[in-house]
Amino acid sequence: MDWKNVGRSIPEITIRDLVVFRLPPEESEQLAHQYNRALFNLNNDGADVAIITLKRIITDYPNWGEASLLFGICMAQCEEFNRSQQSFEHALTCGLHSQALTELAQYCLAEATTAAEQARAEAEMASDDSPLKALSSAITRQESPLVAESEHRERVHVQAPILIKAPKKPRKRRIATEKEIRDALAQSTSSNGEIPDEEIRVDFPKTPAEKMRMTVIALLVILALVGLFFLVRYVVIPAAGSISDKAKNAEKVEFLEGKMEEKSADPEVSAILSEYNEKYGK
Repeated sequence: MDWKNVGRSIPEITIRDLVVFRLPPEESEQLAHQYNRALFNLNNDGADVAIITLKRIITDYPNWGEASLLFGICMAQCEEFNRSQQSFEHALTCGLHSQALTELAQYCLAEATTAAEQARAEAEMASDDSPLKALSSAITRQESPLVAESEHRERVHVQAPILIKAPKKPRKRRIATEKEIRDALAQSTSSNGEIPDEEIRVDFPKTPAEKMRMTVIALLVILALVGLFFLVRYVVIPAAGSISDKAKNAEKVEFLEGKMEEKSADPEVSAILSEYNEKYGK
């Protein structure tokens, strides 16, 4: 594929094409100038110069599909097909402003993918035909039969890791006890046999069950405090108020009785006292 002709098929952009970025007029004009300058360098055998400009643009505007498309074409001209493939994929992900550019990006992606796979295949073939590998193969073929037989006997007793069955359920992690941690610290003492400082603090991580237990206890304490508040507010305080009112009423009645007893010589008061005693008793 002639990547130079592909670059010539891309049109220049105008400030109106950059409305989506909502930039001030000065910044839009500067960005359009940088993009068009990179396009000019690409089409005039300056792909390496265009790459430098496009790197800055893509860093500032990573979601600009046209810039990624142009960068991928530059990479393809430099025969960096893996990077060009990634650039074309990114351009299609970001989206392009026209259907023609979208179809062009899809075509470039297919050609870059093919070129990258072909380059990898050629590299593998070149590595297989290298003199060093041929020499290594020859040495392997001339290996002593006794050594080969010995290695074969050793490998018979070794089972490939891929054939070992993995346990259905992974073992639960066990938290070390305080004694085990102290023993581990004792083993790491210095050569003079000194035991590590006793002030070393060892924090034991709490298990989910312990965390749940602490949460339940905290909720119960909160509920008990709330219940105690309502009990005091709506039961104890009203009851105390009622007892206080009764005591005051009894004191008032006793006061009235005393005053009326003092006025018992009055016929009207004497009649009231007689009626009161008959009804309530004394």
